Amino acid sequence: MSEKNKKNRKKSVQSSAKNNSDNSFVKLPSYSPWLIAALVFVIFIPALSNGFVNWDDPKYILDNIFIKNLSGAGIKAMFTNFYAGNYHPLTALSNAIEYKLFGLSPKPFHFINLIIHLANTFLVFKVIKLLCGDIRIALAVSLLFGIHPMHVESVAWVAERKDVLYTFFYLIAVIKYIRFQEGKDITKQYLLMLAAFLCALLSKSAAVSLPLTLLLIDYYFQKKISISLLINKIPLFALSLIFGIVALHSQGSEGAMTDLAPVFSFSERIFLVLYSIQFYLVKFFLPTGLAAFHGYPDKINNLLPWYYYFSPVIIFFVFFLIYKIKKFRKELIFGFLFFFVNIVLVLQVIPVGQALVAERYSYVPYIGLFFIAASLFFYYEDNFQKSKMFLRAAGALCIVILCVISFSRTKVWKDSISLWTDVIDKNPKIAFTYYNLGNAYKNIKDFHGAIDAYTGALVIKPEYLDAIFNRAHANADLENYPAAITDYSRVIELKPKHDEAYFNRGIAKTFLKDYNGAKADFTSSLEINPKRPEAFYNRGNMKAFLGQFEDALPDYTQTIQLDPQNANAYNNRGNCKLNLKRMPEACEDWKISLQLGNNSSADMIKQYCK
Repeated sequence: MSEKNKKNRKKSVQSSAKNNSDNSFVKLPSYSPWLIAALVFVIFIPALSNGFVNWDDPKYILDNIFIKNLSGAGIKAMFTNFYAGNYHPLTALSNAIEYKLFGLSPKPFHFINLIIHLANTFLVFKVIKLLCGDIRIALAVSLLFGIHPMHVESVAWVAERKDVLYTFFYLIAVIKYIRFQEGKDITKQYLLMLAAFLCALLSKSAAVSLPLTLLLIDYYFQKKISISLLINKIPLFALSLIFGIVALHSQGSEGAMTDLAPVFSFSERIFLVLYSIQFYLVKFFLPTGLAAFHGYPDKINNLLPWYYYFSPVIIFFVFFLIYKIKKFRKELIFGFLFFFVNIVLVLQVIPVGQALVAERYSYVPYIGLFFIAASLFFYYEDNFQKSKMFLRAAGALCIVILCVISFSRTKVWKDSISLWTDVIDKNPKIAFTYYNLGNAYKNIKDFHGAIDAYTGALVIKPEYLDAIFNRAHANADLENYPAAITDYSRVIELKPKHDEAYFNRGIAKTFLKDYNGAKADFTSSLEINPKRPEAFYNRGNMKAFLGQFEDALPDYTQTIQLDPQNANAYNNRGNCKLNLKRMPEACEDWKISLQLGNNSSADMIKQYCK
C-alpha cells in the first residue's frame, strides 16, 4: 500500500471520529478508567466468596477430565475433542491452568473471571474511544458495560468463563482492525487481529459474528464498500464458517438441539424470536425480574401469553425511533445493528437447550445499546444547558440503581440453593429449577428440603423421572423405605429397563426384611445390566438370609470375578461354605478377605480355622 493510500485511510478514520464528537477535546482525569474499574471490582466483590453451583460448573470444572490433565497429551485432547456439546479448548485450557495451580477452590476461578471482566471493561473504553473520539462516551459505555445487571451472570458464574474470555479476544480483534484501518503497521495489525479472532473462536463460538461487526465499523467510518474492503475479511468469514459448522456439529453430538415443532407452530416460533429481541431491549432499560433461567412459555388455550404477541410492537417502535431521530441516525443504526448481529445467533432461530433467553447472551451485544445511550445522553447534555443538572442527576441515579442491582445479583450466585431459590421466586412454573434445588439440598444432606423441592418439580411435571428417582433416594436416606419403594416403583413403571431403580428398590426392601422381594429386584437389575457386581453381591446376601447357601455361592463368585477386591464377597462366601460344612474352602475365603482389609474375617479364622 502506498503512503498516500495509508494517509487517506488514516484520515478517513480520524475524520469520522471527529465528526461524531464535538467534545473530543473535553479534559477528564487520566485515571478515570481506573475509577470505573475500582467501582466494578467493588460491585463484584461478593463473587469472591461464592462457591460453585450445580449448573454446568460440575460439567465444565468439577467433573471435567480434560482440565485435570495439563500434560501435552491433555492439551491435545482439549483441542481435538468436543466436551459437553461444546468446543472451546482455550477456555478449558485456562481452567486447566487454574486447576493445576489451585485445585478445585472456587475463589481463584471467580477471581480470574472478575479480572477478565475488568480487562474487558477497559477494552470497551478503548474501542469506543477509537470509534468516536469522545472520551466521555467511551467512559460511559465502559461504565455501563462493567456494572449492568444483565452482565452479572457472565461474571459471577464460573462456567461462563467462555463468555468473558472470548469477549477479551473479540475486543482486541476490533481494536486491531481499527488500527489496521488507520494505516499503522497494517500487516502487523492485520495478523494480530486474525490471531485475536482465532483465540476468541477457540474460547467460544459466539465470536463468529466478528466479521459482521467489522463491516459495521466500516459503515460507521463512512467507508464505501470496495473489493479491497471485502477481500481483507475473507479469512475472517472463512474462520467464522468453519467454527460455525464445528459449533453446530458439537451441539448436535450431545443432542443439545431442541425440536420445538411438536409444541410450537412455525408462526409461534416467529413470535418466540421476536419476544427474545424485545426481552433484551426491555431488560436493557429495566433490568428487573432477572433470573438464571428463563424457560419457554406455557401455552394457555393453545395460545402464547399475550405479551409475546405484543413483541412486534416494541420492535417496530425501536425502528420508528431510528427513522425519526435523524440527528443520530448513524449512531442509532450502528448501535442497534451491533446489538443485533451479536445477538442473532442466540435468538433460538435454531433452538438449542431448554432456555428461550439468557442474560449472559447480552454481554457483547449490549455494547451497541450502551453506545446509543451514551451518545444521546451527552448530546442532550451539551445542547440543553438548562436541563444539564437534571440529566446528570438522573444519570447518576441510574448508575446507583444499576450498581445496587448488580451487587445484589452477584450474591444470588453464592451457592446452588441461593441460585435456584431465586429462579423459583421469579419463575415458579419450571420443573427443572425445582429439580436442581432438590439436588442442592440433597448434596448438603438436607433430605427433607430435597423431598419438598422434588415434589415441587413433580407438581409441575408429574412424569419427571429423574425427580421421582432422586426423591426416592432422599426418602431412603431418611429411612422412609415404604415411600422410597413407591417412588422406585413409579420409575420402573415409567421406564421398565431402569436397572438402578430395581437395584435401589431391592436395597429398600432389604431394610424392610422383604428378602424375597429384594432378591427378585436384584435379579431384574441383573437382567438389564449383567455386569453389576453389587447386584450379584446383594442377591447373594438375600439368598443367604433365606438359608439358600448353595444358591448364594455363584452370586458371590460372580461378584469376585467382576470386583476382585471385594473383601465382603469373600467373607460372605466363606460364611456360606461354613454353613455347608466346607471348612477348608471357607477358611481360604476368610484369609483372602482378611488380606483385603475385612478385619471381621479374623474372628472367623480364629474360631474355625485351627
